Amino acid sequence: MISFSLSPDAPTLSKSAEFAAAMAAYEQIGGRITQGACFTGKPIPPKRRDWVDPETVLKRKPPRISAAERKRLRQMTEAI
Repeated sequence: MISFSLSPDAPTLSKSAEFAAAMAAYEQIGGRITQGACFTGKPIPPKRRDWVDPETVLKRKPPRISAAERKRLRQMTEAI
């Protein structure tokens, strides 16, 4: 669609004027307009549970063999 309007902001300006008139009418009848907190764009993460389900057990990797245990294991294999 081709637009022959001189300003691309014309629809925005007319809408802005409508909002300004509506706000003025609202304030005249006793309405109060307050500025709210700014939207940051980051949603609030869900809260974590206070308890752990006993059915769900974390399986962790066993710790690595220490140097002393490796030495003892080597001695045991050499003895065989």
